[in-house]
Amino acid sequence: MGGIVFGCIVPHPPLMVPDVGRGEEREISKTIEAMKRLAGELERHHPESAVMISPHGAYHYDAMGIATSRSSGGNMREWGSRGPDYYFDNDLELVAAIGEEAKASDIPLRSIGEKGYDLDHGVLAPMFYLIEGIGGVRLVPITFAWLPLETHFAFGQAIRKAAERIGRGVAVIASGDLSHRLIPTAPAGYDPMGRVFDEKLTCAIASYDVDAILNMDENLIEHAGECGLRSIVILLGALSGLVVKPDVISYEGPFGVGYCVASFEVEGG
Repeated sequence: MGGIVFGCIVPHPPLMVPDVGRGEEREISKTIEAMKRLAGELERHHPESAVMISPHGAYHYDAMGIATSRSSGGNMREWGSRGPDYYFDNDLELVAAIGEEAKASDIPLRSIGEKGYDLDHGVLAPMFYLIEGIGGVRLVPITFAWLPLETHFAFGQAIRKAAERIGRGVAVIASGDLSHRLIPTAPAGYDPMGRVFDEKLTCAIASYDVDAILNMDENLIEHAGECGLRSIVILLGALSGLVVKPDVISYEGPFGVGYCVASFEVEGG
């Protein structure tokens, strides 16, 4: 039996990698402990492949993106890290099936890399911890577009259908930070609505209120200055139709950016 076997939300601050943070990572100890727990949960579910959605990879404004190269790789050296290098084989059978399901649902989808794909920090920063749970797993890098949330949800459904059709056990990992405007020294400036956005979103995740997430106020989203909502919506689409147990493992934002770690245990179809 194939299909979605596990889902999760991960943040991607480069400083969560110790030789980038150089001590600052201690300020987000709850996030790091949650990531270590998440790695264990991934290992326990034994996915054959992982689809990872990043806000910071190559993208198309008007189409979802998917790496079609045989492999992907990268490192965090541009952030000051001395290693390690990561290399992943792609799951080209799953890539093809996602393409077919997206086409059947009229969802625009284009390649973001045919001869190779360089992984960005949206993948590499969380992978520092997740590699313990999915080392050796085939990785399908995905990016989102500036299309309606409903289209992203439908794309997630196409990913689920593709995994089920080819009989592949797949984990879906949504990389994304929440509001970047939580405090006056935040990187994107301060907006009091950032905290409101994070509270509404984390509560909706914890209660698995998909409708609340799909219908969030556009003005609130704009004020939040987030980068993870579309990643999360694709994940929710991939989980649709399944019996799911959500768990917000941790949330914190000491640097002005909201970091949420959450898991979605798939209990049945």
